[in-house]
Amino acid sequence: MSRIIAHLMSKFRREPDRDAQPPGRPAGAPLLGRGGFIVSSLAAVGGFVLGWLVPSPPPAEPPPATADAGALYHRWSKPGYAQTMGTLSNWGQRPEQYKTYPGAKRIALPDPHPYRGLSLEEAIEARRSRRTYSGQPLSLAELSRLLYAAQGITQRQGELRAAPSAGALYPIELYAVAHNVAGLEAGIYHYAAPAHELELVRPGDWRAAVTRAGLGQGHLGQANVCFILSAVFQRTRWKYHERAYRYVLLETGHIGQNLYLAATSMGLGACAVGSFLDDDLNGLLGLDGEEEAALLVVASGAV
Repeated sequence: MSRIIAHLMSKFRREPDRDAQPPGRPAGAPLLGRGGFIVSSLAAVGGFVLGWLVPSPPPAEPPPATADAGALYHRWSKPGYAQTMGTLSNWGQRPEQYKTYPGAKRIALPDPHPYRGLSLEEAIEARRSRRTYSGQPLSLAELSRLLYAAQGITQRQGELRAAPSAGALYPIELYAVAHNVAGLEAGIYHYAAPAHELELVRPGDWRAAVTRAGLGQGHLGQANVCFILSAVFQRTRWKYHERAYRYVLLETGHIGQNLYLAATSMGLGACAVGSFLDDDLNGLLGLDGEEEAALLVVASGAV
């Protein structure tokens, strides 16, 4: 609107004739004329329309002195609030949808579909955090079902997954630190959801490292497998801006519950861990902790 008004003003603007001023007008005063009247009217109407169409942002309330960083973020990410406080003008571009490890050894997983365990209602009733495991090996088929329940593609059209995601953007990456899985080399694996395969990231026994990163919680090293959920934040941030971190954390919870219910349905144990040394766990996976960071660990195993 402002550009239109400026254009019209340039069309109708005239330099005053200083030698022919009308009676009663001071020398040098500009003539309004019909063109000036039209421009003035358009400017008034345009200003009214803009004021009507663009609502004034609510006044920003100063944050309380006792607010922690989480409370400040929660307030800042309310709809409309960030505009009053100032926000980023460029949230970046959409990144690649899938993370891959070119050249990594790939392990095909068994089809997760034939198995049927407890009903959903029974699994909800029986679900508990279990930190004690029998030491019996987990089968590759059981691991396959757990991975599929967490992040498997359940509808090829649109590549929709087992857990909900804001905008179907799927920022969560899933890693499996395999300690004791029959027929699978111990190591850190990345779940390649499109092919339902594992990519070997780091071979070896990482039970002690996971336990140390988990602040000494022993069941992390005793479980058959530890699932680590990380987030590539930009996958959600480019679209949802300041709300992105809310959505990413919600999705992490959805996936964690899927793992719980799938493990319970198969007669396995599971326990989620949110307390860990971020830098140590990110380092274990080779993550920078900024663009991609670990958010949750879920231990699972035979009970």
